[in-house]
Parts: sequence; structure tokens; C-alpha cells
Amino acid sequence: MKRKILLADPLLEQYLPLYKKNFIVDTLWNNKKLKLSEYEGLVVSGLFKIPSNLYDELSNLKIISLFSVGFDNIDINKCKKKNIVLANTPKVLTNDVADLALTFLLSLSRNLYHAHNYIINNNWEENGPIDLTASVYKKKVGIVGLGEIGRNFAKKVKSLSMEINYYGPNKKKISYKYFKDLKKMARYVDYLVITCIGGEKTNNLINNEILNQMKKTSYLINISRGSVIDEKALINHLKNKKIKGAALDVFKNEPKINTQFKKLDNVILHPHNGSGTYETRKEMAELTIKNLKTFFSTGKPVYRII
Repeated sequence: MKRKILLADPLLEQYLPLYKKNFIVDTLWNNKKLKLSEYEGLVVSGLFKIPSNLYDELSNLKIISLFSVGFDNIDINKCKKKNIVLANTPKVLTNDVADLALTFLLSLSRNLYHAHNYIINNNWEENGPIDLTASVYKKKVGIVGLGEIGRNFAKKVKSLSMEINYYGPNKKKISYKYFKDLKKMARYVDYLVITCIGGEKTNNLINNEILNQMKKTSYLINISRGSVIDEKALINHLKNKKIKGAALDVFKNEPKINTQFKKLDNVILHPHNGSGTYETRKEMAELTIKNLKTFFSTGKPVYRII
């Protein structure tokens, strides 16, 4: 007998055939009259914040299978209180997200976006060669949060002969230089790359105090969560050229981001799409299904958070 599950947001729509092979499936985005008490499983992306009332209305919910690694969009206390199991999709998106961080690093250092516009606006013909850019060779990169994605990114930048440093709550058994003090690392590195988890513990971790430590020639990259950065402080630093530039895949209040970002010429904006390749998104859908099937047959998903 197939279990009834609910898909929460339109990001999952193209994978409906995969879900329907294994479950009785309804979607929240185009069904207004649903008997929510019938569903035992819920699938949500990391972009969908579950409304508080939905936890109560899904009175028979047993598992939330996240179409993401991060889970800061989930009310953990509500899940614990209602004995709802939470599972996610680690590892399958690691490569693509780390690739995006690397793309950001190289694009910022070589001023790729500006170079593109330099040609489009006929500046090459009219003004001659473009300004020189920065080499990444032997530059220092500081990774905030050396988890799966951080480690994968570190391997990629190591091939560029960059010096790798990291910050986190604990020192790991790894050869990279560890900083227990984030301010010291921010002062030391040329690229500050945010790969840590979101949530209360990292909220506004990158604030005015940290940004003030960064060099005027340094760059900030965030492929983590928008909540990790104090955006007003970052905008001020970019606007006043206190740091060289930034590349951001994530923001607070997505997709209605702070409009001040759009007025800056030293930032690359990317619409929270770090895992957005055909291959990875399909793998993520398959893993959410595997989490659900394993849970319903054994009581334990493959990747359990709580």
C-alpha cells in the first residue's frame, strides 16, 4: 500500500513522476482543498519555510524529507514535540555547491562580470585595455565552516596553489591552518568563504566587527545561508570600498532581497542556486524518496537529522 505524501513547493514539480512511482502524491502549491491530516510524509526544499500552522494541520505527519542539506527553514522544536522525523540530502550536492564557490572566487579575482560589460559597452574599442586584475596564486583563503562543502571547496582551491585556512567551533584532524578566532582569520586572508550551516548559532556571524578586520583588497563569498551575514554592514563595506568585492548565492528575505545590493558594482548576485544542476537536483529528489521509503519500511531514514 502506497503512503500519502505532500510536496510543499513548486521547485519539486518537475520530479512529480518520480514521487508518484512510489507514493500517493499531492502538491501544496495547486491544491487549496486538501485534507492535511491524511499525509504521513512531507517534502520541502530549503527555500520553503513551513508556516507554523501547517505543523498542526498535518496532524498525522511522521517525516519531513528535506530537498536540501540545510534545515534552518524547519522548526526543530515543533518537530521534536510532535515526534516528526527530519531527514535531508547531504553529499549529493556537495560538488556543485563547492564548484559555485570556486566559480565565484575566480570570477571576482579576474573581475569577469566587469570584463564582460567592458566589451558590451564598447569600452575596449574606445578606452583600450581593461584594468589589471588579481591572481589567486599563493593567495590566502579562509573557509568559515569546514564541513562537507567546505572540505570539497578546499580540495579545489588547493589545486590553484592557494593557502587554505579555516574557522569553526573545533579543530579538525586536517593539515589546513586552524583559526579559533574568526576576527584573526578575517584579518589574515584574501578570500573569506562562508560554507557553514545557517540557524541561530551562525546568525549574523559575519557582522560589522568581522568585516572591519578584512583587507581593502579582500573578497567575501557566501554559498551558505543569507542569515549568516549582517547585510546592512556588508552593503556599507561594499559601497564604501572597505573590501574589494563579494559574491553571494544566498540572502535574507529571498527572493525579495535588499535592493541596495542591485546598485553596487562590486558584487556578484546569484539566485540561491548552488545545487542547481540537472544532475544534482535529480539525485536530491531520488534521495528524498529513499529517505521516505527507508523510513516507512524500517522507521529510520538514510540521513536523519532528528
